[in-house]
Order: sequence, then C-alpha cells, then structure tokens
Amino acid sequence: MLISEKATISASADKVWNHLQTLQGAEDYLPIVTKSKVSGSGLGTTRTCDIEMGEQKFQIQETLVRLDDSQKSLTISIDDGPPGMKDLKIDFSVNGNDESSEIVVSNEFEHTAESEQMIKGILNMICTGLKNYHEQ
Repeated sequence: MLISEKATISASADKVWNHLQTLQGAEDYLPIVTKSKVSGSGLGTTRTCDIEMGEQKFQIQETLVRLDDSQKSLTISIDDGPPGMKDLKIDFSVNGNDESSEIVVSNEFEHTAESEQMIKGILNMICTGLKNYHEQ
C-alpha cells in the first residue's frame, strides 16, 4: 500500500532539493529529532538521528539508497530503528520552479492499521517541517 503526503513550499525547488539531498539538519525541521549526524555525501550517505517521541527515546540509522538529481528525487532506507520503522524506505521528490516547490514524501509497504497511522503521521511531519523550515 502506498502512503503519500505532500506540501507546497514558498521556496524554489532548487533550494529545497539542495538542502534535502544532503540529509543535513534533520533536527532543524523535524521536532522529534534532537540530534543528527551525517557521514559522507551523495549516494551511500548515512545519517544517525536521536529521536524523542513522548517518553520514548531511540536512534534510527538511515542510508541514502537512491539519488536522482535530474528528477530531484531520492530514497532513504531506515537500516536500524524500532519495530515498525526498521527496513522502511521513504521516497522524496521535489518539483517546482524558482518561486515555489512541491515536496512529495511517500512509502510503499505492507502496513497494519496501526503502522499506517504512524507512517502517515511521520510523512506529514516531514512535509510540514520542511515547509516551515524553508518558509522562515
């Protein structure tokens, strides 16, 4: 099942894409991320995020497994994390022009009703966070 969220951002597609593809600064746009560390650049880049969700504190480790500059799209694989997040692949795409962009964040996976709500909430948080960050 495909779960997808999108947001229109009042910033150029190039600006949003150039920020997104580095995987830098997740804590700047995702309120559940308290710290992130990026290693490498381009395909194969890894990121470790310290996450706090209410009383829960944990780490996720991600790898940039697909990167297409010409289409402004990428895929991040969550290689390690709590059940329900581990092994997820999250797809990102950015479209637009010099004045505004649309970001689409999606995941295709077999979800339970509970995990579907969790993933939908995370994808929405990513879209909203990127919109707020780039419109500051």
